[in-house]
Amino acid sequence: MTSWNNLDLNLLKIFDAIYQEQSVSAAADRLGMTQPTVSNALSRLRQALGDQLFVRTRQGMEPTLLAQSIAGSVQQGLKEISTSIRQGMPFDPLETERTFTMLCTDVGEETYVAAMMKVLETSAPYIDIKVLEAPLDECESLLEYGYADFAIGRLEISDRHMREHIASCGYSVLLCADYAEAIGVAEGEVIPFDLYLAQRHVNVLPRATPLNQHPVDLALRDCDGQRRIVLTLPHTSVLSEILPGTTLLATVPEPAVAPIRAKARLVRARLPFETAPLDILLIWHRRQQLDKGHSWMRSQIRSLPMSSWNMKDMRVPV
Repeated sequence: MTSWNNLDLNLLKIFDAIYQEQSVSAAADRLGMTQPTVSNALSRLRQALGDQLFVRTRQGMEPTLLAQSIAGSVQQGLKEISTSIRQGMPFDPLETERTFTMLCTDVGEETYVAAMMKVLETSAPYIDIKVLEAPLDECESLLEYGYADFAIGRLEISDRHMREHIASCGYSVLLCADYAEAIGVAEGEVIPFDLYLAQRHVNVLPRATPLNQHPVDLALRDCDGQRRIVLTLPHTSVLSEILPGTTLLATVPEPAVAPIRAKARLVRARLPFETAPLDILLIWHRRQQLDKGHSWMRSQIRSLPMSSWNMKDMRVPV
């Protein structure tokens, strides 16, 4: 094996691109290189490390055991170098070209992302946003290895990451307006507890929410109640198509109410029991704490106007 002292570190960027894309041609497109250049770089890296690193299969370039074992360290090392360079560079939101990747649900897209894009349009026209949604067990690694810059939402995550409470919200009940009239549920009123439990429920369970940890179900458990769930969804946005003309009832975070009702004739009712507030966190990796661009984005997110549903400054029963 060639000495690490003679290893061209640029090859590691190519290794990371092939590992992520599982394709030499896709890696070349990602890096803005030609396919022969990437193939040649892979040959050099194979020689340097004494391993095939990637084996061509029907599913793409499958990493060997060695490639799998070093991938995380390579990704983290490249991210640390990139972060160190950015910390020393000036940041001008009106001039800087950069992409930030955010982890959030569709509710986060309809609230924070939608509001953020209006800010960026005039304040930072060359900054782009990419949104990802991931299961809870993947969110941490996406932040850890730099595939995501921020996470916004209700997430339980390790102390390796910075966490800031930026908002809190409650839950509301949505149901078809015609069905609400038929069962005597009026706009803005509390739906009776027994009537609530008797309904056929839609459970909105984002991918980042652990099973059996939804605040509504936790609250019902304390009341010795249980709802009959006939449909489970990862997103709220489709409820505007599902609820009208049915006897279904959905309990959703307050930020989701207005976007859903804008597309369908639905009644909003109040829950007959109290839930813990849904605390919304802004999360990022500690290494990005001094990144000027990252810091600017954090300040913009903090200042977004979410007063129509934000309970952060209100006394919330828990």
